Amino acid sequence: METKEAVTVSTESAFHALGLPDADDLKLRAELLRRIAGIINERELTQSRAGELMNMDQPRVSALLRGKITKFSTDRLLRALSDLGQDVELRISPAREGKGRLHVAA
Repeated sequence: METKEAVTVSTESAFHALGLPDADDLKLRAELLRRIAGIINERELTQSRAGELMNMDQPRVSALLRGKITKFSTDRLLRALSDLGQDVELRISPAREGKGRLHVAA
């Protein structure tokens, strides 16, 4: 007889759902990684060429494209976006309620 597991639906990120203490930062870095990978794929850059543009070696670009989130700081990912010709703007505004949130908008 099959046993059914309970499924919990969440509107939060997987990082938040797992209760990770740095969930906001991980969510932000994941989105930055996704954007960088999208630019590399859109431009059809090789990992070597992308690395030249972002001042990274090819294995580091490979780690980025494989989503190795813990290998990259938010600052490094922001610089990579800039190196790829993207304007990066940081906007700070009061939160509507309680704690603020980190968000990437295009």
